[in-house]
Amino acid sequence: METPTDKSPRSLRVVLVLSMIGSGLYLWGNLLLALMMPTFKELVESNPTLIPEEVMIAYERLFEIPRAVFGVCALLNAVSLAGVIMMWRLRPTGFHCYTIAQVLLLIVPLLFMGKAYLGLGDIMMTALFVGIYYVLLRQLGILGAKAESSTTPTEGEQ
Repeated sequence: METPTDKSPRSLRVVLVLSMIGSGLYLWGNLLLALMMPTFKELVESNPTLIPEEVMIAYERLFEIPRAVFGVCALLNAVSLAGVIMMWRLRPTGFHCYTIAQVLLLIVPLLFMGKAYLGLGDIMMTALFVGIYYVLLRQLGILGAKAESSTTPTEGEQ
């Protein structure tokens, strides 16, 4: 029996696996931070001598970020992961869910914390993955390019 992934090229499967790993890890990380931030903060502040000063500076900066940011990002990472799963099944809706979630993941830090938290690397990775998905899914006809060209009769058929 043929599965949807049998029709997809290896390059698409590789990018999908990378996205599953990334979205899954960010989902768990953000979820843990959203749920455990007060406990984590209390633990770090109660044992300041155990943590090197350089690391403590990073923790202090982390603790300045509102918990809501981590909750919203966890939700968006879940949507992104759902989009990846839909793309794995060759559903065009997956591309749209993934793309919207990734763009919103760039915007959320701007809204809560200002432009200092927007990274050029984040923008470049988002654009790269969305671009790769767009090209690969379009080649497969999932986003319309191949499907449109296959319905147009060629000169010999007219």
